[in-house]
Amino acid sequence: MRRALLTLLLTFAIPAEAARTTLRANRPGATPLELRATSNDEYWVIDVLEGGVSSQRIEVQSDLPNTLPRLIDTNGDGAADLWVPVIGGNANTAWDIWLMEPGGARFRRAGEVSGVGFSRAGGRLVSLGRNGCCAVSYTFHDFTPEGRLREAFAVERQIDDLGRGTCEPSEIAITAPADAVTSLCRLRPGQLPGTVFRLP
Repeated sequence: MRRALLTLLLTFAIPAEAARTTLRANRPGATPLELRATSNDEYWVIDVLEGGVSSQRIEVQSDLPNTLPRLIDTNGDGAADLWVPVIGGNANTAWDIWLMEPGGARFRRAGEVSGVGFSRAGGRLVSLGRNGCCAVSYTFHDFTPEGRLREAFAVERQIDDLGRGTCEPSEIAITAPADAVTSLCRLRPGQLPGTVFRLP
């Protein structure tokens, strides 16, 4: 009994080991940046280094200390952008996106996206979200001249018990382009268009 109680006390007294990872962020025409990421119970802390010298520290509040940040060319400019996990626990996961500024050896926060999958299609970032048992939504994002993430338009797809479905666009910032809607509706529900990003 005493041994079991001591083991229980030690379990609560010793903090969980922090998750750590080192990433190499490629950038056009220059040497890669090194990113050293460490988590605690509330934040991911990412130190950005150029040639071994610190150029930036990024702190992102997160409920996912064991889900590692990722590097993805989000906007197709050839530079690796930083994706930091923020919230999970259900079907969709939220990520904080930081676009690289290659010349300044820094990253600038663009915004947050949520979904079960992501891709780049037609120059836009696409997030796939699950809405209950029988519906998925595709949100198409673009970037403002200042590098901020903006929801442009969405397409919702529903499937009934008989396998029949609907595929309906909705305007957010702009009217959904007809060609983008047509090509998306030809895909099977849940399939992402364009270049799919590999995320957990």
